[in-house]
Amino acid sequence: MKYKTLIPKSEARRIVLERRAELTEANINRMSNLVIERLIKIDDFVFARNIFAYINARHGEVHTRQLIDIMDGRGKSIILPKLNKKSKSFHRFHFMGWESLMKNSEGYYEPKLGIDEDLSDIDLILLPATAVSVKGQRVGNGGGYYDKLLRNCRTPKYVLAFEFQLFDYIESTTHDIRVDKIITERRIIDTRKNLIYTS
Repeated sequence: MKYKTLIPKSEARRIVLERRAELTEANINRMSNLVIERLIKIDDFVFARNIFAYINARHGEVHTRQLIDIMDGRGKSIILPKLNKKSKSFHRFHFMGWESLMKNSEGYYEPKLGIDEDLSDIDLILLPATAVSVKGQRVGNGGGYYDKLLRNCRTPKYVLAFEFQLFDYIESTTHDIRVDKIITERRIIDTRKNLIYTS
């Protein structure tokens, strides 16, 4: 079901979480592979040396472990976020292999150390989302960590998502960071140019 009217963030989250709960691991794996296949053909990805990525943590998210292995195998520098609860923000650290990660208090894996919030050397940023609009309005998990991190960042920002996470319009504020492209199992949406690629 597609929503063509403005939808509150809380409602978008609720709808997506209900849809996620219905997914089997087999379906998640299949759709994740299709998302990754689309992403790795895009020039921004192909030519990026330093990529800010994330490790999926919740049921129904695009699986990114395979993607991280692909990037590592291609010699790309992978930067992962580390949650800093004191400052309520993310710090960054280079991916040094799966054994260098730890499970944090939120239940997901991250680097054991974090350095700073500098993203000036990053060529491409890959973001998770609970919900996202075709206009680039991203809804996270409610902490605002990514919005804070990316506030003054002009690096291309991509969301990896499934079709059921898409809406036409989602409420947003001036603090919300708009994303440039959305990659799903069916298409690539360029939110800046209002273009949709399905091949």
